[in-house]
Amino acid sequence: MTPVGAHDSRIAVLIRVPVSQKTFLPFVAAIVVGAFACVARAPAPAAAPIAPIPVAEAAPPPARTPPPRVYVAKVKNILVGTGPTDAEIRRVEADPAALEGLVTTWMQRPEYEQKMMRFFQLAFQQTQVNANDFAPQVYGMLGRNATSTPLLLQNLAESFARTMVELTRRGEPLTAAMTTRQLMMTTALKEFYAFLDTQQIDNQGNLDDLFRRRLRGTPIVVQARRPVPIEQTVDPKSPLFMHWYDPDLLTEEPWPECRQDRVMLAPSAIDLHWLLLGSVAGRRMSKKLFCPGFDGTAKGLQFAPTDFSDWTMVTLRPPREGEAASVFYDLPALRQARELVLSVPRAGFYSTPAFFANWPTNVSNQMRVTINQALIVATGSSIDGTDGTMAPGTPGLDAAHARRADCFSCHKTMDPTRSILSATWSYGYHRQTDAGLAAQPGLFAFRGVVEPVKTLGDFGAVLARHPLVAPAWVQKLCHYVNSGPCNEDDPEFARIVTRFRDSGFSWSTLLRSLLTSTLTIRDEVVAVSRRNHLCAALDARLGLTDICGLDVLGATSLGTVPDIASGLPSDAYGRGAVSPILPNDPTLFFAAGVRNICEHVALEVVDGTRREARRRWSSAEPEAAITDFVGEVMGLPPSDPKAAPAQALLHAHFTAALKEPGTTATQALRSTFVIACQAPSTVSIGL
Repeated sequence: MTPVGAHDSRIAVLIRVPVSQKTFLPFVAAIVVGAFACVARAPAPAAAPIAPIPVAEAAPPPARTPPPRVYVAKVKNILVGTGPTDAEIRRVEADPAALEGLVTTWMQRPEYEQKMMRFFQLAFQQTQVNANDFAPQVYGMLGRNATSTPLLLQNLAESFARTMVELTRRGEPLTAAMTTRQLMMTTALKEFYAFLDTQQIDNQGNLDDLFRRRLRGTPIVVQARRPVPIEQTVDPKSPLFMHWYDPDLLTEEPWPECRQDRVMLAPSAIDLHWLLLGSVAGRRMSKKLFCPGFDGTAKGLQFAPTDFSDWTMVTLRPPREGEAASVFYDLPALRQARELVLSVPRAGFYSTPAFFANWPTNVSNQMRVTINQALIVATGSSIDGTDGTMAPGTPGLDAAHARRADCFSCHKTMDPTRSILSATWSYGYHRQTDAGLAAQPGLFAFRGVVEPVKTLGDFGAVLARHPLVAPAWVQKLCHYVNSGPCNEDDPEFARIVTRFRDSGFSWSTLLRSLLTSTLTIRDEVVAVSRRNHLCAALDARLGLTDICGLDVLGATSLGTVPDIASGLPSDAYGRGAVSPILPNDPTLFFAAGVRNICEHVALEVVDGTRREARRRWSSAEPEAAITDFVGEVMGLPPSDPKAAPAQALLHAHFTAALKEPGTTATQALRSTFVIACQAPSTVSIGL
């Protein structure tokens, strides 16, 4: 990339203004005047000092509704990541009520599902996990193979978000998230859930491997030269039962003396789980030789590539009397399965392995973090000592923790409410085998609601009925749409809460209500496009597929873009925090990261040779390219007052770049693209 001299000064104006302040009109003026009209580089003359004039503090001016071209751009960017068309703006100018119809139309686009999936991942606290976070549930590593472990990890983080996208698409209420026993799953996820069901880890961390107990005399045989049909491998009646084919056996074992065509492993559920993922566990060959095993390559996977992408809705249910649980290693059966039989109770967002990995508990915490985070997700409120709810008694109260008065104020509601969780699961999130805890009655006592709960289903039903659910989810959506909270004292907030509740908690109703309300179209916060917003916008505007490498299953990321994107600010939740962490301010790191990403993208979309991008431009046609940079990359339709100045600025930059010694037309147009790619309408979110 060969940037020209004017490039840096103008990008400084574009990126380093304090965009998160509530200064909508000055900010727009800074963009229009500074970014698109400033062409001189001479320093301004020093101004004479002015004595300060004391003034009385004035009341803030009343909020003003911006023109449709402004708020239509915000709403469409939020939903699908692209800018509006002139036709869409004209519709809203002619009839402001038309925005709701446009929102409905945009919600049918595939980009909407991608953006909502990211939102649901965050809102239901299914993300922010790595492979090590699953150790308490797995009794070891999630996986060892570098090919399959990231795929399984992504499946785990996406499963519940995909579930909610599908349930809300069907018209199910948002409150189904608290009670659902259905999950969107892949074959790999079905295996993992069934594998977890095969192990029992008690409160003290002791393992009872039911697979090993059942097949103690049957070794796991791994061979390298002779493929074994999977149907025979998993058939207990076959002479090849538990014989698995792994060509890595002769190449990946680090010790030459351990490389054999055929080895035997003791029956162990986790060793077989790893084998399915392409790794071979260590084993003792003799008194003097222990072979450490190996992580393996993609060739060793028992899973097919499609086993990580064959999403389907699956019902999770307990076994009937005398019925066996689903077999975790029977891949042919799992591929066809539309239900899983599991002895570990699963219901709602708070029972997924990803939620547990986010919020592990232990013998000291005893499910308190789990219950608090579940309440935060469902009701937007935390156990913080301010709850005046009086429960009839305190079942499950931990006398040691609640000895002090200031501690008792939290424990009097936390301990009874968490009792249903500790009666259901061990502290490793397996079946609870402690008879005392399993028999302990649960009592939901939180923010004005007191109800007995005997099962996990009871707990989910109480959550779904809680009066705080509606305002909590309006506020969660406010954070996503406006990069900050809405004022809950605003009558408009109350109106949306009522409409959401009266609709039966319809997600589409909530989305349309908020996106077309004054809470959205008058909100003046302009924030940096945090990672998921920015990456979605680049994909949608440039016709790319996962430019940032967020999807390890099908990414077409370029060079080091995923590494750069991983350092961009992103939405997150902290332990005990009711509101999400939303980095809104531009920083030098953000500016540098965006510029580096734009420069990598420019190599692809301007005179590029790869075929992934659906939008590409040729330096032989710079005028057409620059027009598209303004309309598609910057999201400014021709009727926008900023479009013509932007076109002139980009054209001037391209012309100046061509005059630089040694600069080719390709380099000049790529540099011009980088300016458009860093414009505020590209890299900010909000009005």
